[in-house]
Amino acid sequence: MFTAAPPARAWHVLTDFDRMAAFIPNLERSRIVERNGNRLRVEQQGKAWFGPFSISFGSTRDIELQPPHEIRARQISGTARAMTSTMRLIPSGSGTRLEYRAELTPDGGYLPQMVGPAAIRHETAEQFSAILQEMLRR
Repeated sequence: MFTAAPPARAWHVLTDFDRMAAFIPNLERSRIVERNGNRLRVEQQGKAWFGPFSISFGSTRDIELQPPHEIRARQISGTARAMTSTMRLIPSGSGTRLEYRAELTPDGGYLPQMVGPAAIRHETAEQFSAILQEMLRR
């Protein structure tokens, strides 16, 4: 992804865990529950809509910040069986290039059969669209 926002602003939005529920539509709650230097524990809960169906989701993740260029996350509990992700911020011209990689192991319940990978990709794209909009708004 690319944003016209400078890297410092992009970093601020991506690490604003206590306020994320205010600008990511399907997120109902987000808060830092523990902080030790550049290591955070973050709890998030939300609800994703897939047509007339909704699915509640939640996670507790350990976040490792490597300012100002990398955010690593590892789920320690939550709706999915496992999830890890890495976000890299790379200065690019007048803005910032964002490289995101996530590995998700579904819980094996009805979620994978009901919504499938395409719906999960769509939901992720909507979340990042909201994050990019917040970067430009700020």
